[in-house]
Amino acid sequence: MTAAGIFLTHEVSPRIRRHFRRLRRESGHLVTWHFVHSVDTGPRPRAPFSYEDPAEVMARRYRETVANGGVYGGYLDTLFVPVLRALPADHLWLMEYDVDYSGSWEELFEEFADNEADLLATSVMTKAEQPDWPWWRTAGAPDWVREEQLTRSMDPLMRVSRQLLNTYAVAMADGQWQGIYEYTLATIAVVSGAQVEDLGNQGSFTPPQRRGRIYVGKSPAGTPDDMTFRFRPSRRRYFHEAPDRFQRPHMLYHPVKPGVADLKNPPLEEPSD
Repeated sequence: MTAAGIFLTHEVSPRIRRHFRRLRRESGHLVTWHFVHSVDTGPRPRAPFSYEDPAEVMARRYRETVANGGVYGGYLDTLFVPVLRALPADHLWLMEYDVDYSGSWEELFEEFADNEADLLATSVMTKAEQPDWPWWRTAGAPDWVREEQLTRSMDPLMRVSRQLLNTYAVAMADGQWQGIYEYTLATIAVVSGAQVEDLGNQGSFTPPQRRGRIYVGKSPAGTPDDMTFRFRPSRRRYFHEAPDRFQRPHMLYHPVKPGVADLKNPPLEEPSD
């Protein structure tokens, strides 16, 4: 299987570029990485390759994105579907700049080099497993979709197959699909019969051999106190800058925002000098 990916960031700084260089240095033989800069709230980032017009790939979703004021708030799929489809690979990774790993990136991506899942993501849960997820209130689906198929995920780091990307782009032409992409992508994957797996942690989508590994986050069992992968608060230093601040080795961490303002929540650490 071939794998390629984008390192997506809305900020560019020497620290973020060093983070990208470590990712590419340690895992570039497993995943062909590309630095992609989201320059504004629109779905047309700067990429080192050409890609399809987002307005044509998912026309209805694109119109909703414009009405929303941009990709933030759950419309990032309008950006990543055309960008990822431009890469010549079977499996396509999306990694946001605030994801980190407390070890060599090689060991993480080696773990999934032969994995054939169509969707790999974090905190993958059905509605029954996490009924209090706030975004269920905006979730819409065609009448033929069963309640037990409704699924959510968290996607700062995810891998999608080319087949699922194409299936998703076609499915989203149906106006009955409503909600943030972390719901629509996971649920369309489930109802289309795609193979969906959680990268690690605990839960029904995680294979037994990976449970309790890769990261600690929300699961059907609840919200642990020692989460490494969460929505907030953020860390201020990357692993390569301060490895002693990452208490658990060989784990994914999120969010890590070095020098990036996080006004709504205090950081876990004081900023470096």
